[in-house]
This record gives sequence, C-alpha cells and structure tokens, in this order.
Amino acid sequence: MTRDDINKRVQMIADSKGDYEVAHGLEDGLRDDFIAYIASLDLLPALAEKAKIVLSTNAMEFPRYCA
Repeated sequence: MTRDDINKRVQMIADSKGDYEVAHGLEDGLRDDFIAYIASLDLLPALAEKAKIVLSTNAMEFPRYCA
C-alpha cells in the first residue's frame, strides 16, 4: 500500500461526504486494508502481530449496524 494509494482513497472518502454511509464504509475499508498491510510486514514483527490481533475482530459474528 503506497502513500499514493492511501491519498486516493482518502480523497474518495472526502468526495463521498455528502453520503455519510458511503463515506463511513469507505473509511472502514481503508482502515481494515491499512491494518492488513501492517500485519503483512515482516520488517516490524511485533507491530504486525498487534495488527493481526486487531483484524481478528472482523471474524467475530455480531451485527454491525450503521444508522
């Protein structure tokens, strides 16, 4: 995930502010993808392990509701 990738996605979120549910979904997606990117890094194993723990909540079964 490059800085340019991140900037493009942040701009997509900014462009979607008029539809807050879309913007929220894009924001959640960016956060998940960034954490997954950190989890994949071999250079920082302690940080990667923490990121994997954070991502583990994605597998938990419970309703995720947005108003």
